[in-house]
Amino acid sequence: MALNVHQQRLRDGQTVIAVNLGGRNPDVMGVLASAGAHVAFVDCERSGIGLDAATDLIRAARVAGLSPMVRSWSRDPAVLVQYLDRQADGLIVPHIDTAQDAADAVEVVRYACGDKAGDKTVIVQIETAQAVKNLDAIIAVPGVDAFLIGPNDLAYSLIGKRGARTPEVLTVVDEVCSRLKGAGRRFGMPANWDQLERFQAQGATFLYFPIEWLLERALGDLTARLGLR
Repeated sequence: MALNVHQQRLRDGQTVIAVNLGGRNPDVMGVLASAGAHVAFVDCERSGIGLDAATDLIRAARVAGLSPMVRSWSRDPAVLVQYLDRQADGLIVPHIDTAQDAADAVEVVRYACGDKAGDKTVIVQIETAQAVKNLDAIIAVPGVDAFLIGPNDLAYSLIGKRGARTPEVLTVVDEVCSRLKGAGRRFGMPANWDQLERFQAQGATFLYFPIEWLLERALGDLTARLGLR
């Protein structure tokens, strides 16, 4: 299956909106696509959905015109291959700490997809102090399309408090952004409303939104307009 327009958009460095579906929600695909989303972020790491649910979401995303990409709960090749076999456009691979971890993820795609491997998107997550230490080597791995910075887990790895926004954590996030941008690599992170302008100034083009953030924003605007808050 050929590279689709949204995958190409990511490779070209254009802004890509990825929405984490938050579970088994195939009926939202059409609305997300018509509202301007590009990627259906099928989250098998944090939402607890299994392979059958992921398959349904991949198919629904394709029908709606979104690019389905799966975040696996494991880096195990036997697990990753199953998502590729079910026609995910790409993988978001967590817990990438070394260049070998990144190379292993790329190799899984080559193994599973053969000559069509170039039509798949590989995104690796940078979310630990070890990954930051090894970032230059990870950046140099061929076949990685983009990097997803995980500031919450990175904060936990750095100071033992998930989600903390201390000067130390922010400095490290800025450093990672600067190094990725300087290397000409595509990257992104969770796109909190108040941080969007800063993220884009840092060079982030892969903007990741949990669906609950979108609902909270919309309902907040609605209740404010109705004078309910």
